[in-house]
Amino acid sequence: MRTPKYLSNTSIQLFYSDRMEFYLKYLADERPPRMPQTQPMSIGSAFDAYVKAWLVERLFGVREEFALDKIFETQVEKQHRDWAFENGAYVFECYKRSGALADLLKELEASSVEPRFEFTIERSIQDIPLLGKPDVWFVTSQGLHVLVDWKVNGYCSRSAVSPKKGYLKLLDGFIPVSNKHKACHRDAQPMSIGGIVVNVAVHLEDVDRGWADQVCLYGWLMGEDIGAKFVTGIDQIVCKPGNPRPSLRVAQHRCRVSEPYQRGLWMKIKRVWDTIQSGHIFDDLTYEESKKRCTTLDDYHKAYNGDDPNEQWFQAATRG
Repeated sequence: MRTPKYLSNTSIQLFYSDRMEFYLKYLADERPPRMPQTQPMSIGSAFDAYVKAWLVERLFGVREEFALDKIFETQVEKQHRDWAFENGAYVFECYKRSGALADLLKELEASSVEPRFEFTIERSIQDIPLLGKPDVWFVTSQGLHVLVDWKVNGYCSRSAVSPKKGYLKLLDGFIPVSNKHKACHRDAQPMSIGGIVVNVAVHLEDVDRGWADQVCLYGWLMGEDIGAKFVTGIDQIVCKPGNPRPSLRVAQHRCRVSEPYQRGLWMKIKRVWDTIQSGHIFDDLTYEESKKRCTTLDDYHKAYNGDDPNEQWFQAATRG
């Protein structure tokens, strides 16, 4: 059994959702093929490339490492590139049309330090090695640290996706706009804190726990104490099926993660690392039963450990 070099948000979430898949991906002596990128995943990655390339060029001028083609080809797998390039451009144009891009640019231009985009940070906290890849980080004029991420939800869905509760603004990415354009959610209480408008009525974990877990880890990696009051920003792009393409809205979320939730999340992360160190991975079984299951999973992968791409794809697609 291997010991991973670090824990990421993805691996931590998988530990609690699917222990067998966690073992196969992160602990097995021979790692199985990576699951192929799906079309819904590719649209989020394509939009991410468009928006970061645009923001970096607007703020700093041309930077080769943030060229659209470079980011796009790094993040979008070959089987989806033609479709994702065209549809990612559409999502970006809707995001821009909504006014959300201008709002974010205004926040970034007011930063007291140079904003950072698309970077990897690895750091040990209390002897646990962690890794994260924040999308955007900046500091307000009053010294408040802010992390921003984007979510594209429902672009390939046959039904409309509703925005998460607590948004500060709901912006239409289409013309003519509806009577909900620029509306604030009923659970939101906007307040200017540290140079940025924040919803003080809800915490991010009340909006979406997965989002909260992700940005918490990023905040700690950026040097925030566990329980600190840094601000998290999520621009959630929600989609409604249309012809020929979906209609899009942007729900702007700016809030904090509560101290109790952060401390609870840290205990969950500690449990993951302690479990790995103990070797008792399937802790719903006895130690000996757990070891046998690990051996079985190792043998499962070895049975398909060939170089044939079709065989690798089949193994990845049918795993679990």
